[in-house]
Amino acid sequence: MALKDVFKVTRKTFFDPTGWIGYESVKQTTTSIWAILKSLFFPPEAVYQETFEQAMARQGLTEEDVEASEQRYLLFAYFFVVLGSIAFVMSFYFLFHHETLAGCVLAIATAALLFSQAFKYHFWYFQIKYRKLGCTFKEWRQGKPFDSEGPKL
Repeated sequence: MALKDVFKVTRKTFFDPTGWIGYESVKQTTTSIWAILKSLFFPPEAVYQETFEQAMARQGLTEEDVEASEQRYLLFAYFFVVLGSIAFVMSFYFLFHHETLAGCVLAIATAALLFSQAFKYHFWYFQIKYRKLGCTFKEWRQGKPFDSEGPKL
């Protein structure tokens, strides 16, 4: 190896702003976040449609299995609501008793995560209860699935 390669001095030795800010890492992270947001707001279309009964037959589930899953998902939803409520109350405890904003923010973030899990399990419970796959948020909020014509306004 040549001596000039060992002591190679270039412009980037002393001035490299893209290296300082980690441009490649920031670019990769931004691309990943954009892809996640795009898939969140514009989900891919389903490849094929099936009814709840067809899915039960495909999975080899009995009616007892479905009933057990329904009750288990409802129990999980209640469990996560209770934990989320505790975390939310703890955020005020951290804020006023310990006077720490960081603890309050962390507890609120934990509560939000627990409430999102409660929503997920209750949504699954809702789909099993009404035996309909692919329910929407509007249907869940209304408390019953729409018929084929859509929502009644």
